[in-house]
Order: sequence, then structure tokens, then C-alpha cells
Amino acid sequence: MKKKISPIEKPQFNGAGYQVNMKDLNVEPLPNPEKLAFRPFKHGGSRVGAGRKPSGRKAVLLRLSPRVISGLRKEAERDHKTLSDVAEERLAKV
Repeated sequence: MKKKISPIEKPQFNGAGYQVNMKDLNVEPLPNPEKLAFRPFKHGGSRVGAGRKPSGRKAVLLRLSPRVISGLRKEAERDHKTLSDVAEERLAKV
């Protein structure tokens, strides 16, 4: 004699696409969301004092000719400075 299979409830979805009529997951009952208390995560997230410290400088994008760029790079390498430092010195003269 065959076992009788109980009819399975059709899944219902809300507007966001989440199934709303779930009662268990892998035969384990789901907790009641109204009875759960919110607990903030203890791991991850931003930390006080983390990240790059502000230098007081702003990022700027410049479109320069290849000749000017190579001149700035050569001067920066020769004087053991960064490209930004050399460009800032030159722009301060203007």
C-alpha cells in the first residue's frame, strides 16, 4: 500500500520577492520575528580612528600634454620628490 502524501502549501511571495508563508527551514521551525530582540553586530564595521588621516589636500584631475608629464616625472625622480609635490611647486609659481 502506498503512503499518502500530504499536500504541500503553495509558496506566497510579497512585493519584494520574499516568501512570506514559510514555517520551517529544513524541518527546523523558524523563530518568531516579533519575539526576537535587535542585537547590533559585534564584529566588522567602521572603527574610531581607522582609515587614512586627512592631509588637507584635495584630489584634482589634470589633462596635460605628454611632454609636460614627462618633464614633471623626470624632475620628480631627479629631486627624489613625488609627482604631486613637483606639480604643486610649479603651480604655486603661477
